[in-house]
Amino acid sequence: MTVRFHVLSRTIVVSGLTTLVLAAALAAPTRQAAASEGVALGYEGYFGGFHMMTADVQLVRNEERYRMETTAVGKGLVGWMFDWRSHALTEGAIADDGSYRPELHKRDIAQRGRRPKAILIEYRNDGVPFVARMRVGDEARFTERAEKRDTLDPMSAVAAIIDQMTVGARCAGTFKVFDGKLHYSVTAREGQADVLSGNRYMMFEGEAARCDLTLTAIDGFEEKFRGNPREREVVSDESLQLTMWFAAPQDGMPAVPVLASADTSYGGLRVYLSRAETADVPAEGARAEAGRPASRAR
Repeated sequence: MTVRFHVLSRTIVVSGLTTLVLAAALAAPTRQAAASEGVALGYEGYFGGFHMMTADVQLVRNEERYRMETTAVGKGLVGWMFDWRSHALTEGAIADDGSYRPELHKRDIAQRGRRPKAILIEYRNDGVPFVARMRVGDEARFTERAEKRDTLDPMSAVAAIIDQMTVGARCAGTFKVFDGKLHYSVTAREGQADVLSGNRYMMFEGEAARCDLTLTAIDGFEEKFRGNPREREVVSDESLQLTMWFAAPQDGMPAVPVLASADTSYGGLRVYLSRAETADVPAEGARAEAGRPASRAR
């Protein structure tokens, strides 16, 4: 769910929906897991039947903290045309009431050998985000965005939604998301569980829980969404629905996204889980190494 959703172009497909799918997996490790016990996941994305991207995810959460890092690379015709790759990292704390409190979110996207564009968000303790947008390697010049107080970055938002399923609650609720440019809401609604037949793209087959996420634009968009009404009860030019299915891909593993889909005017997006294994992942990394600016710690 990162960067430029206008006209459901390649940017929303690659950077938006893909990140949303990967972020959802953050709810996978249970709160009782040790800080070093994480999950490594692999996904393959297809758009309009064409191979679009491959992505790797490393993530961990425990009772107090969460951390997720993703890398996605364009593949097939899309990869050849746009030659893109993206990297994203989110770190934050989990409050006593179970709410997610992001502390750092950063991402960059590179296309055709150009110096990557980057967005960095650092959060003050009172929930106010400070945003810097630049080219990778340039000095980060932060702008306070007090009007976006208590919003979540995309990864934290979806993780918070799906975490409800991990603890046995319903997939429900509305969350305000701000990715450094775009401001939108994500509303979660529990769908009907289904049995997935599996295919050559997806490692899982069997019964899976369904969660429907509706994205609604608030501000920062250049143009409205243009989606296909299939799988939607409410059709709106300013909303887009993503459907996710969750299941444990292997014995002893928690539930993770095994399939995600969205239908748009430009074709259908399908993202399949292709690899899942346990991994040693630090619960805190970049933020601890860099330190948090004193001006944003109050």
